[in-house]
Amino acid sequence: MMVLKHKPGALKDLTLPADAQVAIVSKSARALQKVRERNKQLAGRAFRFFSGSFGMATVVNKEAFAPDARALAVLEGVRIAQEDLRRSGGAYDLDQVRTLMRGVSRQAIDKRVQEGSLLAVPGPSNHRSFPTLQFNVDGTVVEGLKSVREALPTDNPWTILNFLAQPDDRLNGRKPIDLLKQGKVDLVVEAARRMAQQGA
Repeated sequence: MMVLKHKPGALKDLTLPADAQVAIVSKSARALQKVRERNKQLAGRAFRFFSGSFGMATVVNKEAFAPDARALAVLEGVRIAQEDLRRSGGAYDLDQVRTLMRGVSRQAIDKRVQEGSLLAVPGPSNHRSFPTLQFNVDGTVVEGLKSVREALPTDNPWTILNFLAQPDDRLNGRKPIDLLKQGKVDLVVEAARRMAQQGA
């Protein structure tokens, strides 16, 4: 690769290998036009002309930036998780959860999230959001959430939300969160253990 930083007026004396490719880059489209006009004998050779801010922006291989199959799967997983959240009632922010829990401190909420008895997912601007499905109608947190989370084969909050919100064949098509709200913690814990064993 050879880079000429001066302004070439004529390129006719430039000796190149037969398979050489040359890119002439300038911020000025007018300057490129002059180079083309003065070097018409180069037509058909592997000369390409580019203009634009910093010149090289137009020669970037856009395919290099395309996400691969794994990256697209991760992205689709996030979309599915967010749809789970929307369909299950959305999420509360921290202040709303403090109100539901009768003014408990932020530290108490942090502790419950860390120990697994309260589920938080990353929300807008990376602030934690608390899926509404884990709360009873009186504002209390569903019993058994910590035991279920301990039985699951993952700590990923989106995967935990997906497990809670989706009908589960291991529970005859019922949603784990609905059974938790009915007090059937053991059934849901068992389904979570079987999920871990099956690697599902």
